[in-house]
Amino acid sequence: MNALSKVSPSVNIVSLPTTGSLRAIEISSIDVPSNHRKPDPDWVAALREDMAIHGQHTPIQVVEFGERFHLIKGLRRILAVQQVGFRHVDAFVQSRAEFSSDAALQLRQISAQIMRRELSVLDRAMNVSAWRSIYETTTGLIRPGRKAIRVKFDPNSEDALDEHSDLFAGTFSEAAQRALGLNKEAVKRYLRIARIDGPVADRVALHPIADNQSELLALAAETADRQAAIADLLLSQPAGASSVAGAICFIDGKPPKVALAPWETFSERFTNLREPDQERFFEVHRAAIERWLVKRGN
Repeated sequence: MNALSKVSPSVNIVSLPTTGSLRAIEISSIDVPSNHRKPDPDWVAALREDMAIHGQHTPIQVVEFGERFHLIKGLRRILAVQQVGFRHVDAFVQSRAEFSSDAALQLRQISAQIMRRELSVLDRAMNVSAWRSIYETTTGLIRPGRKAIRVKFDPNSEDALDEHSDLFAGTFSEAAQRALGLNKEAVKRYLRIARIDGPVADRVALHPIADNQSELLALAAETADRQAAIADLLLSQPAGASSVAGAICFIDGKPPKVALAPWETFSERFTNLREPDQERFFEVHRAAIERWLVKRGN
């Protein structure tokens, strides 16, 4: 059983809907899941301008719950249609009965977001974390041919993170891991980033940090209170902190670290080499050393 294709023997999570109906529905009757990616206002504005001229090209996807609808895909289109001034939006509507469980419905929404190249690193991390959690809980079987494994570590420990990453990445074929960028180490980084406190993640969702893996990992390493304080500095105007490291220095009352020049970084590493390794380095770079000695007149 593959996480990319199945959540249970009867639920396919990545194929396009094969049943349902196309109709216009009231925007006010649509509920947006709390974990739905935050829309970029620039994208919404571009869609609005296009829709004002050409109309809505592609329907959104929703699931019908009585008189209301659960959004699967298309929040930017909804907002663009609203800004054009329409009360209705074209939607592909599926019945709630077509999904075997709430988990299957959530996975439909997650897969609709994660299979898009423009996801930010933060968006992708949050979706991978939710996907892993739902898949493990729903199937109970993490890797084909293995008995169900229950992680016995502290759920917040590094051992648990390593185990979860290994098990979830193992549900994908090697080809799927390459296509989706979801090998063990990548999953581990995403799960680490997903530890960013929810309100903080929402606040920085449209900040440049949201697409900077190193910055997100640095933010995730801090406590929830410090994450909030760092977000305050990153988002403050007109001149806030330009990086997580800069914000941390400000919070801790320490001067920011001065970045070393490339030669300084190498010099520190060279100094720590054993003498035989230093001599091998001299042999490899003999021409450069001799050129330097000539310039010094030696």
